[in-house]
Amino acid sequence: MNGTSQRLWFASLALAGLLDCSLALYHSILPYHMNWQRGLVGVPDSLAWALFALNFSWSVIVFLTGCLVFYVARLTLPVDRFVKLTVFVAGLFWFIHGMYTWIHPLPLPSAFRWLASVLMAFPIVAVALHWLPLVVYRKRTR
Repeated sequence: MNGTSQRLWFASLALAGLLDCSLALYHSILPYHMNWQRGLVGVPDSLAWALFALNFSWSVIVFLTGCLVFYVARLTLPVDRFVKLTVFVAGLFWFIHGMYTWIHPLPLPSAFRWLASVLMAFPIVAVALHWLPLVVYRKRTR
């Protein structure tokens, strides 16, 4: 493998891992930053617990996935099929997440309307960062 492929592999996947981990870490404080508890007055305790538990679990799985992507970024090309499949699945997660958020956008107060475009763009950037090295690497190995 040439140095350009290796640099692209590392840069794109390291950035993807950083994006994954950063979003996960923010999500871990999001309920407190956005004061979710205030909006849950009168909601059964089990539903409030489920909301926080799902957010926590989502944060953990995205953080761990980001750590795996960081690890994969450091691997020297060529990599095996399992590594490529792992990166593909991480990108697929963001693709599916993006489709959901485009079909069902987050309702935002008018003061945060600008955030809608960021939330729409995030999955596109995440998918590109995860899948671009796979496409380039595939073309170079033929």
